[in-house]
Amino acid sequence: MGCPLTEFVIETVIRDGLGNIRANPAILDDLFSKFTATFFNNQYGIAKINQLKQYIQENQIKIVHSFAQVPTNTPCFSIQILRSSETPKLQQFSNEYEEVNTDIDPIVRVAAVQPLSYDTVTGKLQVDPGTNLANVYPGMIFKDSDDVEFTIRSGNSNLAGDKYINIGPGQTPNLALPGDIISSIRVQRIARRMIRLEETISLGVHARNDVHMTKFLYYILHFILKSRMDSLIERGIHLDYGVGGIFDRVDQFEGENVFTRMIEVNCITEFDWNQEQVTLIDNFDLTVRAPDGITPTSTTVTSPKED
Repeated sequence: MGCPLTEFVIETVIRDGLGNIRANPAILDDLFSKFTATFFNNQYGIAKINQLKQYIQENQIKIVHSFAQVPTNTPCFSIQILRSSETPKLQQFSNEYEEVNTDIDPIVRVAAVQPLSYDTVTGKLQVDPGTNLANVYPGMIFKDSDDVEFTIRSGNSNLAGDKYINIGPGQTPNLALPGDIISSIRVQRIARRMIRLEETISLGVHARNDVHMTKFLYYILHFILKSRMDSLIERGIHLDYGVGGIFDRVDQFEGENVFTRMIEVNCITEFDWNQEQVTLIDNFDLTVRAPDGITPTSTTVTSPKED
């Protein structure tokens, strides 16, 4: 929900991955097991793997969001968006997404309605003569003092001296204390909009003075990203594929022996937001205009708009 925050989400996944390796250093035995093969002629071997384990345990691999932060934070990973574009084939019409309902307390239309009597045959609930029922319509609800709810039907009266609502026959409302007439709507509905983005993220691996460490961290980063695809998806990033970049000393850090290797990661993200609150209607008046010679009638039609 909301902004994709792609760089920040990738940062959390990298931090989780590094923490898992520190807690389970045997992962590096698996990742760099080829160093123990005979064709390396013991140039690296288990000693190099153990050295890497110790390095990961004793050094903080920082994560930065700008190349300008690299020289003072090595060893580190850098994260920056190279491109972010709305691709038409990924979009839906008018960016429409969904409508989200949130439960709310129903609006009180008329408070403290004192019932006087109830006719179990006709369903008429006579109320105090001082009650204003002008804005009470079928579909609303009478909630008595016991919090029991009765749906108001057609056939109500706001005439002076004869004020009642129709809650249907065979009911048992509490007549002792006042109740409330409330709306039938129990939700607030928000219309949401969404765009999908194709993003290319540049991930840098940076280490000072140690060429090999830069390359080791590069493979560790690759492993973290690919082994934690489910975490990325759960956090809103659908990783597509990565492209390894050139490895070299970075000349822009003049006077610094900083080595860098880059990965470009392509992914699809979603950017969604609350657009507007949807107006819900619990009832409306419908007046039928009849041709000459036919007596016109006025009918109240209940039209709830909630699911």
